[in-house]
Amino acid sequence: MPALPSTAQMLSGQFVCGFIGISRGDKSGRLLLPTAAAAQLDLIYLHVRLLAAPRCDCHRNVARNGAKDCDPHHTIALYPATASEFAMRGIAEWLASLGLGEYAQRFDENAIDLSVVRDLTEQDLKDLGVLLGHRRKIFRAIAELDGVAPAPTESGTEPVLRDQAERRHLTVMICDLVGSTALSARLDPEDMRGVIDAYHAACARITLTYDGFLAEFRGDGILAYFGYPLAHEDDAERTVRAGLDIIASVARLETGAAEPLAVRIGIATGVVVIGDLGRKGALREHAVVGETPILAARLQALAEPGTIVVATSTRRLLGDVFHVRDLGRHEVKGIAGPVAAWAVDGLSNSESRFEAASMAGLTDLIGREDEIGFLLKCQRLAWDGAGQVVLISGEPGIGKSRLAATVAERIAGEPHTRLRYQCSPYHTNSALRPFIAQLERAAGFKADDTTEQRLDKLETVLSMGALRVQAVAPLFAALLSIPFGDRYPPLVLSPAQQRRQTLTALLDQFQGLARQLPILLVFEDAHWADATSLELLDLTVERVRQLPVLAMFTFRPEFQPPWVGLPHVGTLMLGRLDRNDVENMVTRVTGGRVLPAEVMKEIVAKTDGNPLFVEELTKAVLDAGILVEEADSYRLDGPLPPLAIPATLQDSLMARLDRLAPVREIGQIGAAIGREFSYSLMREVVGRDEPSLTHALAKLEQAQLVFRRGEPPEAIYRFKHALVRDAAYESLLKSRRQQLHGQIARALEERFPDIVASQPEIVARHFTEAGFVESAIDYWLKAGQQAARRSANTEALNHLARGLELLPSIDDPMLRNKSELLLQTSVGNSLRATKGWSVDSVKHAYTRALQLCKESGFGDHTLPVVFGLWTWNFVRASLGEAQALAEHLVNIAENVDEPVYKVLAHEARGFTLFAHGKFAAAHTELEHSISQCEDSKAARYLDLSAQDPRVHVRLYDAMALWMLGFPDQALRLCVEARNYADASRHPFSAAMARTINLRVHQLRGETAVVAAQANAAIALCEEHEFVHYVAMALILRGWARAKQGEFEKGIAEIQEGLKKERATGALLFESYSLGLLGDACITNKRYGEAFEFLGQVQFRLDEENHERLYAAEIYRLLGEAYLRSDQNMDQAEHYFSEGLKIAREQK
Repeated sequence: MPALPSTAQMLSGQFVCGFIGISRGDKSGRLLLPTAAAAQLDLIYLHVRLLAAPRCDCHRNVARNGAKDCDPHHTIALYPATASEFAMRGIAEWLASLGLGEYAQRFDENAIDLSVVRDLTEQDLKDLGVLLGHRRKIFRAIAELDGVAPAPTESGTEPVLRDQAERRHLTVMICDLVGSTALSARLDPEDMRGVIDAYHAACARITLTYDGFLAEFRGDGILAYFGYPLAHEDDAERTVRAGLDIIASVARLETGAAEPLAVRIGIATGVVVIGDLGRKGALREHAVVGETPILAARLQALAEPGTIVVATSTRRLLGDVFHVRDLGRHEVKGIAGPVAAWAVDGLSNSESRFEAASMAGLTDLIGREDEIGFLLKCQRLAWDGAGQVVLISGEPGIGKSRLAATVAERIAGEPHTRLRYQCSPYHTNSALRPFIAQLERAAGFKADDTTEQRLDKLETVLSMGALRVQAVAPLFAALLSIPFGDRYPPLVLSPAQQRRQTLTALLDQFQGLARQLPILLVFEDAHWADATSLELLDLTVERVRQLPVLAMFTFRPEFQPPWVGLPHVGTLMLGRLDRNDVENMVTRVTGGRVLPAEVMKEIVAKTDGNPLFVEELTKAVLDAGILVEEADSYRLDGPLPPLAIPATLQDSLMARLDRLAPVREIGQIGAAIGREFSYSLMREVVGRDEPSLTHALAKLEQAQLVFRRGEPPEAIYRFKHALVRDAAYESLLKSRRQQLHGQIARALEERFPDIVASQPEIVARHFTEAGFVESAIDYWLKAGQQAARRSANTEALNHLARGLELLPSIDDPMLRNKSELLLQTSVGNSLRATKGWSVDSVKHAYTRALQLCKESGFGDHTLPVVFGLWTWNFVRASLGEAQALAEHLVNIAENVDEPVYKVLAHEARGFTLFAHGKFAAAHTELEHSISQCEDSKAARYLDLSAQDPRVHVRLYDAMALWMLGFPDQALRLCVEARNYADASRHPFSAAMARTINLRVHQLRGETAVVAAQANAAIALCEEHEFVHYVAMALILRGWARAKQGEFEKGIAEIQEGLKKERATGALLFESYSLGLLGDACITNKRYGEAFEFLGQVQFRLDEENHERLYAAEIYRLLGEAYLRSDQNMDQAEHYFSEGLKIAREQK
């Protein structure tokens, strides 16, 4: 028989499955694989079920890669039997592995094997006589089977292997045996090999107990990952627990040397790339690239013998679960800058996971007042003797424990006993572990207590509720593993009798406590409860009925409590917080400082109302260095980058995906598509047969990772949480992401024309991420223009900015310049609507676009750019420049056969003439423009000029007609303009129509009409952030208020509007606005103020190229002020005459 392999060889995959020896004594006829023969080692077996679904990754890979990465307690068995015989043996061994071998015969008698186990129901198991707790255990194990089961298209004996590299958030542990070189000098080589094997076996057993991954044995060191291949929400905690257990276990190993063994352990957490990076064998397959393992190695070197040192990245994830010491900052090789280090001194005394995780304090509970009210009502009923049980269900982070803690806080002043039990994912198979831990805490046990001290403390606790302490103390001592010698009579009981009497004693103790004071019982995380604890809960629920007890059981949705429907049992299913509650919670986390609106919007969108997500993402944003703190707010220190997943949530989110390993790739592809994806698009991208795809999507849906609307092939899927989507996406390598985005973009172009037409920004995003820059820019431009047509100008500017960012990646200078020209023109158009017509950024965009036209000879794109520059100068009241640009537009239009250009050119000339007070000439030009407008060209007008001349020109012509003495025709044109605006459903046109219509009514002196319509105009403009028209409408409403007797409010509102106008650079109607101020003052006999306002305008009226559209009215108002104030009749006559002269000239 060949030499036996070493532990290291077996666990690193160097030992092949073909090494088989026959065990003659095995009555089953199996062939057993022998392992390392060292007497001090636990036997390491590999268990491969060839027909059953594998329960761990080592089962999957053993046939291909040997016995690497195997649980020391798994066995490998090759069955010389038929498939049906093997299936029945498989169910027996599966039950035995769960500690439920007692049911094997019943399953066999009912022909239940592993091929049908997934179809079992709650009632089926009841009919088989399976106890409640055991039923829960079986269903959890079935879920684990599903979590690694192959898709239907894969062979049942060859599950999908994870052979591609991926990005993972890992906690890395490096463990090194202290003094191994000196020890090898004192021991015989064979004995030293035994020591190393024993050390390796202890590390392997403990690492795998916490679901870690043994990556490599490095002589006297090991490298282990936690968070791969399956993530857990508490991988950092698991790593440290494993490290503490390794320290204790290695210290107990026999070496034959004088001193005990000791290890040093370094632990760090971070993002790495792991997987088959070079396809060079088993070790390479699980190689890790990134700073995290380097940091772990450096921290290990800092550790003292028998200690653990963790990085800050790990420390942040541990909460108060452990006692840690700050070791300061250290310079270490290979890491830039000093590294903070923390020593772990052991577990803390936290009562619950919630308490341990809340090291930084808690924000106030928000949005749960109804639930609190319900629980307090139950508490009052319970305190009156009608015991109540409330089942509190919800997804991780939704606030179950926080709710229970808040209720405890609310009743803290009332006499009662509080009992708190915490289940743990590490003790799902440890009988009564939550009750044992609670008793140990209640007794106040200390690590250095003697046996007698522990028994004394135990009796003190028991005396609070037990009538016969001495009778039950042996049962409790045995439960707590405290030897009691002769202190109590020996327990002469069978295991079943002892178990039954222990449960009865626990119930009696509980009842005894309830006789003295009401009890608040909180049983946390029941989904992790062991079978015996669930059985005890079953009995407790029944006994609570007539006791003054409020019992709250918290659990996740996958747990199905059997107590629902009982008269004294209530249920609370915690849902997500609404937007207001999320914003309130964010404000609490920021200490009352207001976040920028776009940051708050992202937090609300990403967190989906989950309180834990809200809190952690807000903290991550505050720590990210993207905000500048001010007195009572924050502002962004640059553009808002994509918000990263907080490190505190990485493992939890990835764990949800890893539970569905075989179909996880479908989730990742869906994540690449976006938060929402259609079945039809997924089918095009995946290229998989429909049954397989439907199965995979159904798995994602059953796991509640996605929601579905409709039925395939019309179904739409949406990730339940944005952060789950982000986690799935970020686990992809960048190269794979790029490949997927390219496939998605091409599929959209070729197969989904409706999406391309209606949502070009989606196509743009995928082309951007795929690195297809030219196509991406083209679609970002289309997306910006389409958003602008809907007056969604903020979104338009965001799309256009994405296009501008990509320009440097275009090599062809002509193509790059043309793309920038189109983008800059559209940027100017959208900025006009959101920032104002004459802000500097608008001029910059159009000036840059005109420069590109001249430099690159893009003459056919000149008119939209010149029109943009004309609007900037016109609204800024730079009428000389505006006149020149208007004439240039007319020249351009006359030289091309493009009716749209003529419409815009005559619009510009007519508007400029109107501002000069040349109303008749303006009317002629504006009529010419209107006559050439075509309804079919509406979209073209918007793309070229960001306004609809069918609306805008009619409104200006209406003002010209009023000035010319045709008030009724003016109103008719206003009505036509309003109709065009309403029909187009273009908010910017609607805002324009409403506000300029108000101006026409003001010119007509219709104060009541202006007052009645101004509020609606202001609301519309504010909703869409049209600052120019908000200012205009405020001025007009202020005028109406002042004229109707609210002088102070009215004047203040006019001045507020003027301030807003000036901030946008809009000076065109300043003389008009000052005239309204003078008019309001005259009406209210505030003549001194009237002279002041009107005087600000008068001296400008004679300036060259100054706006004169309101000049006649300014002089009339001056005359009116002098006349009414009885100051100087000659002056009054002078100003009236001057106004009359100007009015006659402007005809």
